[in-house]
Amino acid sequence: MVSSEANELMEKAKRYLELAKISLEKGFYSEACFLSSLSAKLYIKGVSISLVGSFPTVHDIREILSYIRLKRKDLEIIEDFIRNDRDKLKDISNEYLVSRYNLSYTYNRQDAEECLNTALMVIKFGENLLHSISGKD
Repeated sequence: MVSSEANELMEKAKRYLELAKISLEKGFYSEACFLSSLSAKLYIKGVSISLVGSFPTVHDIREILSYIRLKRKDLEIIEDFIRNDRDKLKDISNEYLVSRYNLSYTYNRQDAEECLNTALMVIKFGENLLHSISGKD
């Protein structure tokens, strides 16, 4: 069962994802990366609330997922996801700061598309995780 707090975070995450898509369309590439990162993090934090009742106060998606795994030993799939997509998860987590403060790099469309695709991947994983445990608890 998804709590109202978890649901609110996941819905907000989806709105940020929509804003990331709009930013991409308008050519605001660094903003698209920031919003994609924020979207992925909020969604996984919502998943964490749903699965374990809380989330850690960190910005790294891998750490949030590891926190869930620590509390829910039955979710081995988390380890596989982190291992298989480590670089993408690291990159999207870093975008939260890098896309706002790194003035020496100019983002391009490909960067923004990669950020958006990674956020979509993270959200899809979160959805699948919630779906896979529904009925098990």
